[in-house]
Amino acid sequence: MENGVYAGVIIDQVHPMVDRIFHYKVPESMAEQIKIGMRVQVPFGGANKKLEGYVFQLDSSVDIPSEKLKSISRILDSYPAIPENMFPIILWLKEEYHCLTIEAIRCVIPPGLRTNMRKKTRCVVYLNEADNLEEHIDTIEKKSQYMADILRLLAQGDGLFLDQLKAATGAPLSSFKALEKNGLIQIHHQEVYRNPWQYEPDIGKQPKILTEEQEEAISEIHRAISRGYGRILLQGVTGSGKTEVYIHAARKALELNKQVIVLVPEISLTPQTVERFKNHFGQRVAIMHSGLSTGERFDEWHRIQNQQVDIVVGARSAIFVPLQRLGLVIIDEAHEDSYKSDMKPRYHAVDVARKRCELEDAVLLLGSATPSIAQHYMAQNGEYKMIYMKNRIDNNPLPPVEIVDMREEIARGNRSILSGSLYQALLGVLKKGEQAILLLNRRGYAHFVSCRSCGFVLKCGNCDISLTYHAYGKMLKCHYCGQQYSYPSICPKCKSRYIRYFGVGTQRVEEDLKKLLPEARLVRMDTDTTATKGAHRQILEDFREGKYDILLGTQMIAKGLDFPRVTLVGVIVADTALNIPDFRSCEKTFQLITQVAGRAGRGERGGRVIIQTYQPRHYAIRFASKHDYFGFYEEEIRIRRRFCYPPFSHIIRILMLDEEEEQLIKQIKDIENWLRHRIEQNQILKQGLIDIGSYSAPLERINKKYRWQILIRIKTDMLFKQAYHRLLDECLEMFMGVKQTIIADFYPVNLL
Repeated sequence: MENGVYAGVIIDQVHPMVDRIFHYKVPESMAEQIKIGMRVQVPFGGANKKLEGYVFQLDSSVDIPSEKLKSISRILDSYPAIPENMFPIILWLKEEYHCLTIEAIRCVIPPGLRTNMRKKTRCVVYLNEADNLEEHIDTIEKKSQYMADILRLLAQGDGLFLDQLKAATGAPLSSFKALEKNGLIQIHHQEVYRNPWQYEPDIGKQPKILTEEQEEAISEIHRAISRGYGRILLQGVTGSGKTEVYIHAARKALELNKQVIVLVPEISLTPQTVERFKNHFGQRVAIMHSGLSTGERFDEWHRIQNQQVDIVVGARSAIFVPLQRLGLVIIDEAHEDSYKSDMKPRYHAVDVARKRCELEDAVLLLGSATPSIAQHYMAQNGEYKMIYMKNRIDNNPLPPVEIVDMREEIARGNRSILSGSLYQALLGVLKKGEQAILLLNRRGYAHFVSCRSCGFVLKCGNCDISLTYHAYGKMLKCHYCGQQYSYPSICPKCKSRYIRYFGVGTQRVEEDLKKLLPEARLVRMDTDTTATKGAHRQILEDFREGKYDILLGTQMIAKGLDFPRVTLVGVIVADTALNIPDFRSCEKTFQLITQVAGRAGRGERGGRVIIQTYQPRHYAIRFASKHDYFGFYEEEIRIRRRFCYPPFSHIIRILMLDEEEEQLIKQIKDIENWLRHRIEQNQILKQGLIDIGSYSAPLERINKKYRWQILIRIKTDMLFKQAYHRLLDECLEMFMGVKQTIIADFYPVNLL
């Protein structure tokens, strides 16, 4: 037993072999400085290579002989990189998402820390007090015009930036050094805040008059915040004023000296949400999302850590910001898949928020017009308090929806991307000086096969899931059971030859629209046009200001945006998301159509929605056209129950990647056989299993790597869930050394 101060350190290396605590001596010179959570440099391994790590614990004694202990080399920062309240979340992430400790740590440390990002400073020049300054200037002017000009400018306004003075006077740095040496000026380094929001908030705005439904929702949320921990699902139709409810809920939290996190699913929604919160709370609001520069995020993290802000608005990763008095987490459009991380740890922000609220006695508020089936099911079973707002503000009606059967358009000889109805509606919008939003519903990558004459979609006979077209081999495959089918030359239902794989991109639609409507001012919003910093905000601002007539985009334009002059929303093809090979394809289609339909008719002019589809009688499209969430939910939950899809089961995915397909298939079959053997040996695992199988992934090859996956479907009982978590850990450890990449996901949101 050795006494002293010892640090348990997690090494900053992503490798299972070092995923444990290593103990180091803390030199006496560091004993007063060192704190849990600090980043340190330590000697590691036989070669004593200098590596970074994080202090995970401090002990006064260890059961390790002194001669075997190395000492910490140095402390790298003056503050703990891991906030104290984040340690339980790190441990939970590790267990829940089967990641390494360091991968969880990287979620919570300051952005840019590992690349040694530092606070930005600028040199500021101050004028020292001096008698007879004019005489000094006259004397100096005879020697140097530069130095005289510097003093004159400082006399007019003391404390000017060095680079500005150099630009104004043309003086070299030596002139400043000479003045400083003579005691006439001082040059200091001053920290500069990299502000990601360069717009002045309109804090003087008059508060909006609340509807009765908003008042009731706010009262319910206020009571929950006053009590402490709670979960609420706020389901309000598009345009019902959910954002105003969020703002009042945040104000209540601040009154109780609590802090707030507000999450939005897309970076494109951040500017609008930030503006609303900045207008109410000014500089008490910080921003955190990947669209900011690393320096901006680094500075925002430190503002949050230093308790200079009380509200943080951001995308998925903002759930990890180091607020110390968290009282409320608001997740807008909580049904969105973008809250799921596609990198390790593969966390879902809603689940992290639920755990963090539980740990810190805060309220979780999920908001959506179209909650996921699982979220609504949980609310019905009492896991969330349900609040429903069924009316728009000012009692504006939801826009009428027209369904256009594109099969009839083809029968009439119209091969255009626009039906006659949508084309005429767009002409009307242009004539009246109004605006339109056109959605190209291209969620997912895989093509499905559909008949353009009768709308028939080829589906798997075992799973009732659409088949995926694979250009390689011209085969149709089911990515749930692995069944293969030949590609048909004629429709099995109507015998038409108009059967083919289906898919179209936004650039193609943009080109066609410019030919059909040459006078229209059109702007496209997708991942290509929003790649540069600030592009989201600029496009939306230009559209709001009337610089464009038509906004064409993918799902990023479908939610959260409020444009009073938009009187028409058109869905180019509603069937794309409807037929991706996923049990949630109907849910995604209903949500997307309902969300984008809600962009119309928010102003005094009213609005309309036109949905183009080859399957006008499909229940997802029928219920979306009537804005009927509850009707859709009842139909969808019935199908889920029948086929035992979530929320009536859990799906576990093990994805493997390799450039050599033959070796990949052999390895994944070995893992499948090992899993089957372990399940057969364990009674709890056996009782909890619904089915297991290995198949090629829908996206068979990406970046020269083939992709195969094992899908395990289990019953939802907590006992089975815990047992399969342990099995997955055991599996990852067992096959740790294989050359193929293994990605394990206990909570996949898609199976592509």
